[in-house]
Amino acid sequence: MRLNSFEALNAFARQIERNIKGEEFGTKVVVTPSSVNEKGLVIKISLLKTFIESRPPAARASRIIRVRVSVAGSAASMTGLKQASEAIEALDRYLASPCLRLETEDGSGSVRGVPNSRIIQDISPEDSFMDSPDSTSAQDVQDDRIVTITIPQEVEK
Repeated sequence: MRLNSFEALNAFARQIERNIKGEEFGTKVVVTPSSVNEKGLVIKISLLKTFIESRPPAARASRIIRVRVSVAGSAASMTGLKQASEAIEALDRYLASPCLRLETEDGSGSVRGVPNSRIIQDISPEDSFMDSPDSTSAQDVQDDRIVTITIPQEVEK
């Protein structure tokens, strides 16, 4: 199966929605740009870059899709903070799974891994998910990570 970047982005968003669940939070996954601006916790998926790997030459058969995955919401209370931290932990557990690959759904709802695909996350140790952790007022929470998705690319002959 050959996917383009847009199809892979949406398949990844559905994959996150299927696999990130918690007892204390509901999972709403949004692909940006989107007009969705609601209260509560949202996982935002944003396309950052898509390109064909050029080195080594054999890698030209792969397309790299870089996306930002953000857990965003409002921490107006300790409950909001607990929900955000649980969502971040669930996302970490899933994205740290060994041999994680992109999944697609067929018309019947069956899920299959895309052959020769992979998903790797990169987290900056510098980030803070609250703007000013010492503040006592309601705060917006945003935890960002960069995810690299590699999928097979049509090779021109």
